[in-house]
Amino acid sequence: MFICIKYGDQRQLLANINCSVLLLMHYLRDKVGLHRTDPIDLCEENGTLKLLFLVKIPEDSASKFLTPRMTYYICKVERGAPGSKHEHSFRAFHPMYKHPPIELLDSLRNQCDFLEKNRLKILKSSDGKKPITMESILSCMAAANQMVGKIAGKSGATSSGNLDEEGQPRKTTTAARTRWETSKKDKHR
Repeated sequence: MFICIKYGDQRQLLANINCSVLLLMHYLRDKVGLHRTDPIDLCEENGTLKLLFLVKIPEDSASKFLTPRMTYYICKVERGAPGSKHEHSFRAFHPMYKHPPIELLDSLRNQCDFLEKNRLKILKSSDGKKPITMESILSCMAAANQMVGKIAGKSGATSSGNLDEEGQPRKTTTAARTRWETSKKDKHR
């Protein structure tokens, strides 16, 4: 199970996703010449971030988050200055690609703004109640990814790439497929 990674000046590499997220991120940093602790993430060609830098358990399999045979861009994650009051803020996501499409840059900028607004909203609402959890950030990002999908003209189901030729969601069981095909035939009679 491999994915294609685009970076640099029209460069590509293949990466096996049958490993932990941690191992995949270390491999990618090494291949593109980044320091081992530089925060990076992957995004789809439409700009949807995979948020691998926020994964709660880095030992989870990368195949849980990434789709085989898809193409992704490496993005550097820019956070606030360490030790400052804005240390955990989201500043920007920079694709490590010489000439990224404008749509990709716009999508990354929108997601960054959305992440930061939600981070501040969570901070404001939690005022001393309980610490911010990774789950709350990830649930906000799920909403952001749905928004990106809608902007790109897709629904939540389509962002996973599970559509048939007519744009309908693919059925996962034979019984469900048979019922769907039967109902489709009945409509044409």
